[in-house]
Amino acid sequence: MENIVSDFHMVYQVDRGVHVAKFDQLLEHSGIQKQVLANLLGLDPRTIDNYRKQGRNFPSLEGELLLKITQLFKIGEEVFGGVEAFRDWLNASSEAFDQRKPITFLNTSTGVVLVQQALLRIAYGYAV
Repeated sequence: MENIVSDFHMVYQVDRGVHVAKFDQLLEHSGIQKQVLANLLGLDPRTIDNYRKQGRNFPSLEGELLLKITQLFKIGEEVFGGVEAFRDWLNASSEAFDQRKPITFLNTSTGVVLVQQALLRIAYGYAV
């Protein structure tokens, strides 16, 4: 039931608009490079800088993806006991992801769900 509430909350938040400040907060918290995070959203860092200067919100799809990645970092931090350990896991090749790095899957909502499912398997003691 909690996921349903979270999903509704996310839809409402996207409808209201996701401000560039959310990008900046995730950037600072995650330690991911600006170029990498922007690329995951399918945007050029200069575009994000322009949004910031103009006080614009992200388009819906990019805003939703940003919120999903933010949520994923909260889960990953909890599972791994810290953001650095989670970031290391995201950047390591994994059998569960066909020897690819999990971070490469974060450019789509479906990819974020796949990474989240892997995190939940780890949390419950299943090998990933």
